[in-house]
Amino acid sequence: MADITTAERYARALVELAAEEGALEATSSDVLRVYSLLTDRESPLLPALAHPGFSPEERMAVLNEVLKLLNLRITVANFLRVVLEKGRAGMLPMVLDAYLRLADAQAGRVRAKVTTAMPLSAALKESVRQALSASVGKDVIITERIDASILGGVIAEVEGRVFDGSVRSRLDALRQELLSANLSLGGEA
Repeated sequence: MADITTAERYARALVELAAEEGALEATSSDVLRVYSLLTDRESPLLPALAHPGFSPEERMAVLNEVLKLLNLRITVANFLRVVLEKGRAGMLPMVLDAYLRLADAQAGRVRAKVTTAMPLSAALKESVRQALSASVGKDVIITERIDASILGGVIAEVEGRVFDGSVRSRLDALRQELLSANLSLGGEA
């Protein structure tokens, strides 16, 4: 719980700074890039920044090299340096996620995780975005995830609600119906 409170405090500070600079959107864009890199399972960045076997100077050197490649706004780069200096590198994904939520709330939008079996076309992605926007009453930004195991359809998660229109869930529901109908008729499964 203390980590969540600390992450929110850091995030709130960055939101306020970005708003003062009139750069909430640009900061959000940079934060999303860093967040994606830190949460990518293939990326060694977070383990390197949080590893106790590396000295603080070595961790800062790693961060500075990455910052050169990402070409982020100076405010975001300095914010990341401060978080690292304070020994909070392991919390960065939580801090950046909190920033995105707070910035989105301030801008009147929400993020939706949309899972499909195959990538959506631009037109279909826009249709899903509009439908979700109408459902939640806010502008929606979609983050796509591909998962072939859903077989088809769409699963959307937004504001803690799940809209499951996947073929997999429909097949599972049909299976349950058939099993319960078979049991009520006295048959065996």
